[in-house]
Amino acid sequence: MEQQEQTQEQAQQPVGLTLQDMKILAGAVELASQRGGYRAAEMEIIGATYNKLASFLKANEPAPAPAEGAEVTADAAAE
Repeated sequence: MEQQEQTQEQAQQPVGLTLQDMKILAGAVELASQRGGYRAAEMEIIGATYNKLASFLKANEPAPAPAEGAEVTADAAAE
């Protein structure tokens, strides 16, 4: 009975895919292509999908945090 409840709880949790997960997948595709893991006929679709994934990651990567002390206020800039 307890095992059945745990299985139901796991089934109800939504599956998530993070940007980090996608970066790992892009790296896996790149590594497999370097090692000759794809047939020539497969390269077009793999490449196109990889390019879409790379574009998505680039467009959705978080903005870099501003460097500490590099922030300039409007008052300081006017002086």
